[in-house]
Amino acid sequence: MHHASRAQTAALFICGMVVSASVFADVDSARSRGAAWLIEQQRGDGSWATADGALPVQATSTALTAIRNAGLLRSPTFGAAGAWLANADADSVDSLSRKVQGLAAAGLLTTAQVEADRLFALRSFASQATWGGYGSSGLDYIDTALALTAVSMGDANYNSKLTANPSTIVNAVCKLAEGRVNVAVGKQAWPTTQPAVSQSAGQGRPSVLATVLVLQELLGLQQRAGLNSVNCPTAFLLTTLRTEGQAWLIDQQNADGGFGEQRTDGSKGRSTVLLSAWVLRLLNSQNPVPQPQTGNLQAWLLGQQNAASGAWRNDPLVTAAVLTALPVASGAQSVDSDRDGIPDVVEQALSGASSSVADARNRLAAPSLSVAGANASGFVAAATVGQPFDHGLTGGTSYSVASGSLPPGLSLNATTGRIVGTPVQAGSFSFDYRVGSAGLAIGRIDVSAALMADVPLPPWALPLLGSLIGASAGWRRWRST
Repeated sequence: MHHASRAQTAALFICGMVVSASVFADVDSARSRGAAWLIEQQRGDGSWATADGALPVQATSTALTAIRNAGLLRSPTFGAAGAWLANADADSVDSLSRKVQGLAAAGLLTTAQVEADRLFALRSFASQATWGGYGSSGLDYIDTALALTAVSMGDANYNSKLTANPSTIVNAVCKLAEGRVNVAVGKQAWPTTQPAVSQSAGQGRPSVLATVLVLQELLGLQQRAGLNSVNCPTAFLLTTLRTEGQAWLIDQQNADGGFGEQRTDGSKGRSTVLLSAWVLRLLNSQNPVPQPQTGNLQAWLLGQQNAASGAWRNDPLVTAAVLTALPVASGAQSVDSDRDGIPDVVEQALSGASSSVADARNRLAAPSLSVAGANASGFVAAATVGQPFDHGLTGGTSYSVASGSLPPGLSLNATTGRIVGTPVQAGSFSFDYRVGSAGLAIGRIDVSAALMADVPLPPWALPLLGSLIGASAGWRRWRST
């Protein structure tokens, strides 16, 4: 009996390893095929939109995070999207929040700061960082959670806002804590908006989306800012708020593994891909990740992928949302043999692409990134520390860097538009530049560290090196005895 038990345990362990490997293989394939489909859907100006052509700011911002997570940070696709988003109009709290988050994800911190300042100015009250829809004076929990996350990502002065006395950020957290809906003992949730006089029963019901976004922001406050409690004057522990919110959220999971928005009568709504992706992104960020709920949800989402195209619902926003919820590409999934910015696994899913030829720029659709009278063509270029660099801007007779900075060692000729020099520092450098009197465009130069070359040792170093090797070998023999 004892031997049978051990055999069963071993069999279960091996079976678990096979299932785990299969799950990871499914995720990797889904990610690469979804990213390839997104690349093919990018519009000529660098943006994405929903299947019906709406919400370009939200879709492009989400797609930027999605393709970054898929390993396309250095691709022309990523650069074109960042250039478009930096020049896009965003008026609502939702779109402006998504824009700031997308710019921060793209590393365009100068432009993100400008938009974060504009977003912060739209808050409902001077004393608290809460927002209503389109800058109204009410309290919308979805908009407030989105905006708080955006400000934390794009505002370099975020810490001073958090630690100020009184703190607009802490005051906002108090409003979030006080606005929960008490569902049951140990189970709390958030509605979409602050309760109003004479509202219908449906308006005050718990919302899956609002709860997910608030929980994500509470987790961010703990991880980024080290904020663990607030006094409002009632004391609230952020961990307790998160635990009780997550307990309610998990109860909303449907039998198929997905999530839907709760109906007016309190019953569970039909599972939708977009909402389920938001939930998966939250659950995957928890420590520990709740199981089996997360595994069942991810399996349901992977099952919703279009087997032919690689998309979800044939919609760029929905597809990008799912990709942001899946684990980030790493290891073999991020290998880029031809160094064109698109990983090999993604190129293999792209029709007509080759992982041995630097052909990523061929994926950009016509027209160019420029919009007459609005912006000039954005660009992404690669350089190496210690190697001469030369890149020419075109389209005008005068050129200038408006904000940000070129990599140290490079300079821009204001007349010819040529960026030349020898980089001395590795890193990704984003900047806004202007061609003539046109609007701003975004440039980015990714500087790689210098490769180590074989340098012959001087004669005097050879004996010293030999003695060091000998001493090292003796030490290893001593360690092994």
